[in-house]
Amino acid sequence: FVGFNGGVDKPQLEWLEQSLRMARENDEKVILCSHQPIHPGSTYPTCLIWNYDEILEIVRKYNEVVMASFSGHAHKGGYVRDEVSGVHFRTFEAVLESPDPIRTYAMVDVFENRLNVRGEGDCVSDIYDLDHLNIGV
Repeated sequence: FVGFNGGVDKPQLEWLEQSLRMARENDEKVILCSHQPIHPGSTYPTCLIWNYDEILEIVRKYNEVVMASFSGHAHKGGYVRDEVSGVHFRTFEAVLESPDPIRTYAMVDVFENRLNVRGEGDCVSDIYDLDHLNIGV
């Protein structure tokens, strides 16, 4: 880990768990957004949030609620589907790495059974199924 990264403190971890619990109770779905990547398979080790393991534990506990986790920070991008929870972890490619006149960004279309990432420039497009949510069961 490097000093300019950061971590999620206890009050924020409690807030995250409470928010996901409320989403479960209200039959809502969630996309987590963070600056720093949460899953070690989605980025370089130097870019991970310090206490990613504590956050992953919470995400895995609420995998039927969390559709995906989107982050930045690691400019080259990355992706992994968590083997334990089925949750998608995407680190989006940064515009800072794109030569002019390319503009790098993405739009995400949310459907009941999938997320469609429509990338522009250096941002990779993809489709993520949501079978881990057990929709309609």
